[in-house]
Amino acid sequence: MISGIKLFITLGALFFLIGCSDLGFYWQAASGHLELLNRKQDIQELLESPETSPVLKRKLKLVESVRKYAVLKMGLPENTAYTAYVDLGRPFVTMVVTAAQPLELKPKQWCYWFVGCQEYRGYFDQKDAEAFALKMEEQNLDVSLAGVSAYSTLDWLNKPWLPNYFSDPVLSTFLLKHDAELIATLIHEMAHQIVYVKNDTTFNESFATFVEQEGLLQFLAEKENSILIEGNLEKTYQWYLTAREDRLLFRKLVTKTFDKMKILFAENISDTEKFKKKQQLFNELRDNFMRRKEEFQVLSYNKWFAKNLNNSHLLGVKRYHSQVEKFALLFEEQGKQWTKFFDAVRKLAKQKNSKTML
Repeated sequence: MISGIKLFITLGALFFLIGCSDLGFYWQAASGHLELLNRKQDIQELLESPETSPVLKRKLKLVESVRKYAVLKMGLPENTAYTAYVDLGRPFVTMVVTAAQPLELKPKQWCYWFVGCQEYRGYFDQKDAEAFALKMEEQNLDVSLAGVSAYSTLDWLNKPWLPNYFSDPVLSTFLLKHDAELIATLIHEMAHQIVYVKNDTTFNESFATFVEQEGLLQFLAEKENSILIEGNLEKTYQWYLTAREDRLLFRKLVTKTFDKMKILFAENISDTEKFKKKQQLFNELRDNFMRRKEEFQVLSYNKWFAKNLNNSHLLGVKRYHSQVEKFALLFEEQGKQWTKFFDAVRKLAKQKNSKTML
């Protein structure tokens, strides 16, 4: 259990940062995170324990290998993050609410002390998330609610001089994924420790998404990592490439609708007509998916298309991928050298943060 001193220091720091506004939200965030930290188990101890199942041991060994590779070969931060494990006992760690105006492709932002504004609001308890989503719907916003399998405290609680207790753990939700996705998730979360731009969710997520994609490809290209992969390394590599093709097809369908929706909302017609045409575009998107459904080889988007789609769902897809190609180009310009690339990204982040403070 966390000591009373640690609890006092942690909560005291949080409330110092947030003041008295919206204490209910911050309390659930702080207490939810602390509850998670209290359940951490050291990965080395789990690997040495005869009570740990062979399946869990293999996954944790893969985590160790990916973490070591990311630090030594990619230059991601070396600290105590992801050296402990938490079994959540559920398929998500938080539920995230996002929202947008119904006739505007602009995400709603919520602003927080210290971290700035973000395009989502996370809850550890599903009922809390659902209640907040309902409040947003009552404001006539387009709302989406989704379970999230991972989150990062960036580099703030992963400092080398902080006690290991505070560092981010590996979550059981990571291990539910295909090996390729597990590798990508861990690299993605580690990448968030490199830079963070206030008020620019798309920059932060697109950067981490590029790093996960390139890092995964490099990790799988190294033959010595094959002993940690379930089955054949080549098959895992091919699975990832096939999954990437599926994601590209999905984004292509969504982007086409996004672009059409943007044109529609700029038209000089009544709101009533815009709502009518908006629904037609979503029906068209769903029809296009059904016609091309058989082209998806390893990933399924049935649940996504079964939703009552709205602007927030479209923005969610764009949030993680709209700037990935720009980071890929920057990586090329830096000679595909991670150190130079990260320095260039930090420079961009510093410029963006400076503009934010103006």
